[in-house]
Amino acid sequence: MMVADVLISEALCFISNNYDKQPSSQRKPILVSFYREDELVEAKDILKERVRRALTLANNDMELPRLPGRQGKDKVKQTTDDILKLFTIVDEQNLKDHMPRYAAVDLTRVPYLNSDAINTIAMAKKIDALEQRMNSFEHMMTSTFAQSNSELSYDQSHAYSQSAGASTLQSSTSATMNVTGAYRSHDEDVDENVDADDGGSWSVVTSRHLPPKPSSQLKSGMASVRPHVNRQENVHKKRSKLFGAASSSTATRIKSGVEIIRKAVIHVDNLDANCTPQLLEDYLLSNDVSVLSCYATKSWLRDTEKDKVTAFRVCVKAEHRNVVMNANLWSKDIVLRDWKFKGKN
Repeated sequence: MMVADVLISEALCFISNNYDKQPSSQRKPILVSFYREDELVEAKDILKERVRRALTLANNDMELPRLPGRQGKDKVKQTTDDILKLFTIVDEQNLKDHMPRYAAVDLTRVPYLNSDAINTIAMAKKIDALEQRMNSFEHMMTSTFAQSNSELSYDQSHAYSQSAGASTLQSSTSATMNVTGAYRSHDEDVDENVDADDGGSWSVVTSRHLPPKPSSQLKSGMASVRPHVNRQENVHKKRSKLFGAASSSTATRIKSGVEIIRKAVIHVDNLDANCTPQLLEDYLLSNDVSVLSCYATKSWLRDTEKDKVTAFRVCVKAEHRNVVMNANLWSKDIVLRDWKFKGKN
C-alpha cells in the first residue's frame, strides 16, 4: 500500500474531512468567517501545486482553470471559492489517491460543527437568497413605476394643452360678450340725447365694430377637448411575466421542464483600447459575477474618440446586475448603461 504524503494545513484538513458531509454553500461561510486571509492564501497555493502534481501522476491532460491572485475587499471570499473549486476538480477527476493527507497541528484552528451551526448557516443562506430576490423585485418595480410616470406625465401635459386652448377660447368669447355689452350700454346712453330718427344709425355703426362671433368649427373644437382628458384610460399597460418561486421539494407534483435564467444586458463603454472580452470576463469573475456572454460592440462616444476606446455588450444574471452597476467597481470615466434593444417593427 502506497503511503501518502502528510502536509500541515488546518484549513485543508477541515475541508478534506468535511467535503462529503456538507455542501459547498455551507462550507464557504465557515471558511470565510473562521480563517484569516494569510491562512487561506497559503492553503490555496499548497492545494494548487498538489493538484497540478496529481494530474501529472495520473496522466491526466486536463488543464487547471486560471486562478489569479485575488485582490480587493472580497479577496477572502474569492480565495475560498478557488480552494473549493480545486477540491471539486480532485473529486471529479478521481485524484484522491494521488493527493496528500492533510493534518492539523493546532486544533483550535479547526472549527467545530454541530447541528445548531449547520441550521444557522442554512438560515443565513436563505436570508441571502431572499435579499437578492427583493433587490431584483425592487429594481423591476422602479423601472415599471418610472415608465408609468412618463406615460402619465405625457397624457396630463397633452390634456393640459387642450384645456388651456379651451380656456383661451372661452376667455376670448367672454371678452367679446363684455365688449358687446359695453357698446350696448353706450348706445343706451346716447339714445337719451338724440332724436328718435337717428337711433337706427347708432345701432348700425356699433354693430360694424363688434368682434366676429365664434364659428361653428371653433365650437366643435371646444366640444372635442373633453374626450382627450380621459385618454389616460386607453393607455396600454405593459404585461409582465410571473416566475414560480417554490422549491422542487415543495412542488412535488408539478415541476418545471428547464431552468430559466433571468438575464441583464449591460453596455460597458470607454474602456482602454487594449481591453479584450476575456480580460473583462476575468475581471468580473474575480468580483463574483458570472458572465453569460461578452463581446465587443460599438462605442457611443464621439467619432473622434471611438478609435481610442473599446466597448462591450455584457450579459450577466439578473441578480448580479446591482454588483456590475456599482460605480466603485470600475475605474474613473468608464461608462455603464442598460443595453438598448431595437424595437420590433
